Amino acid sequence: MTAKRSGSGGGGRRRARGADAFLPLKASWLHILIAVAAGRQHGYAIRQEVEERTEGRVRLWPATLYGALAQLVASGLLEEVASGAAAAVDDDARRRYYGLTALGRRVLDAETRRLEELVRAARTSLVAQRPGGG
Repeated sequence: MTAKRSGSGGGGRRRARGADAFLPLKASWLHILIAVAAGRQHGYAIRQEVEERTEGRVRLWPATLYGALAQLVASGLLEEVASGAAAAVDDDARRRYYGLTALGRRVLDAETRRLEELVRAARTSLVAQRPGGG
């Protein structure tokens, strides 16, 4: 018997399972993982990057953002990391920086592949629905 996945998007028990156990990702999780994939970021920078990348269509309000960050860390997809030498001199010492874990990278890759397959299926279906089949 397989357990039915709740809409919660994560939990500490998933850490030991494969990347597919996290799919499909909640939209907020996906946006955060994409933002952090290029390198470590602090929460506010993640929020700004998501808003810029989506041209304002997606806004991660603080409660959503920081709740999701906590869940992603607890699930083993993100980890808190040191800000590093690249941080600005005036960087706030209270900022927490996040980086992808190896599992987080695998989950992001698996979700990307899943979404590519979904888009491919949708395009195929749309072509089939056109008059004359193409």
